[in-house]
Amino acid sequence: MAGRRTRKKKKKNIVRFRSRWNLNIGTVLFLVVAFYIAHSLYHYYTTIRISSYEVEQGTIEVNTSYTGLILRKEIVVHAQQGGRLDYYLKDNTKASNGTLVCSVDENGNISQKLEEAADTNAVLSEDNLGDIQKFIRDYVDGYTDKSYYATYNFKTDLNGQLLEAMNLGALEAIADYTDYAQDNQTFHLYRSPEPGIVAYYTDGLESVTMDTVTKDLFDQSSYKKSSTKATDAVESGQPVYKLITDENWQVIVPIDEVMKDTLQDGETVRIRFREDHTTAFADYTMIQEDNQDYLILTMHNSMIRYAHERYIDIQILLDQRTGLKIPNSSITTKTFELVPDTYFTPGNGISSQEGLWVEHRQKDGSYAEAVFVPATVYYRDEEEKMAYISHEEIRRGDRIVKTGSKERFEVSKTAKLRGVYNINKGYAIFRQIDEIFSNNNYTIVKSGTEYGIMLYDHIALDGSTVTENQMINL
Repeated sequence: MAGRRTRKKKKKNIVRFRSRWNLNIGTVLFLVVAFYIAHSLYHYYTTIRISSYEVEQGTIEVNTSYTGLILRKEIVVHAQQGGRLDYYLKDNTKASNGTLVCSVDENGNISQKLEEAADTNAVLSEDNLGDIQKFIRDYVDGYTDKSYYATYNFKTDLNGQLLEAMNLGALEAIADYTDYAQDNQTFHLYRSPEPGIVAYYTDGLESVTMDTVTKDLFDQSSYKKSSTKATDAVESGQPVYKLITDENWQVIVPIDEVMKDTLQDGETVRIRFREDHTTAFADYTMIQEDNQDYLILTMHNSMIRYAHERYIDIQILLDQRTGLKIPNSSITTKTFELVPDTYFTPGNGISSQEGLWVEHRQKDGSYAEAVFVPATVYYRDEEEKMAYISHEEIRRGDRIVKTGSKERFEVSKTAKLRGVYNINKGYAIFRQIDEIFSNNNYTIVKSGTEYGIMLYDHIALDGSTVTENQMINL
């Protein structure tokens, strides 16, 4: 009996021990998992994460906006008599030699009869109506949502065409009265003295030429434009219209040194008129007056489109620049030590990487025995024969030794390179870039450079937050 009680007691002890052991294992596992989760959360919230950008092939269109001054050959026609003024040609219309433009009625009788005749439909002939219908049909056929901005121009042109047709019809309808008034020299017709484009405004700049251009002419705050149709009456000597007599015209643009250098070797450039988004090729030359460079753009057609303007907004469209496209935020600068390229030597069993034999400068000014230090070259200046290096074990004041020679070079010069940090391998490596062109957001850099980046490389999106060899958590 005693033996049985002893065995039962042992079994109970074993059960208790196992229970305690199972409890301890569960607790340990729980603590391990809890510690891992806590460590992971701490690492997640305290680790600086670097956003990356995948390098892609891209294009930036180089264009620059300017406001230019329009110059052209213009003749201002003045009234020889005072009286009521009537027009027979719509604004911005081509006129041949002898085309009737306007008339001046000294006593106003003919003008009154013209108004009475114009109030009747009889003054519009079938030819007039046919021309107006064709004008409307052409506009409707060519209309698109993209050209909606031209609707107001169409309205103005249609009103002008109606006015022209009605006034000419009215003038013909009262021919007997006009003949009598002309014989009595109280009614005067003004006809175009030569072919050109008729415009009903003046601004005092009609006589400006390339030789008389000054900086003040580009101050639009003092510009004044006067319509010759503002009133129905005119006094002797006042302008009644002007005639633009040449299809060749110029746009003068003040430019900076950068644009001057860009256009230095060319003769023709493509431009875009921002008013109607049309593009054209222009011949160009450059001049300098009062320390200001001017671009003179010369065109040989389409002047009628902008006959109502003296100042015009344009974009100079240069060639598209293509290469590797990177965000400007990725670009940073780094300082490097400069050493002669000829001092580099293979590791020769010491290292698989090329490097330099370095004599480190001691605190007392002496130099330690030369040791081999592997060194990465970030850029080689072929013209100066200098290599750009960055190494913790090579500092300014150290000397490098040329293999097989007694020549020494003291590391003292530094220079900066612009570049980005490549993070393909999980840590940051500086890569020099060769910039072609940039705008406010992106830069185009050359591809295939020895120390640069390649298509599809991953680079740090913000280069200012990264240091060399920094481990990257994406």
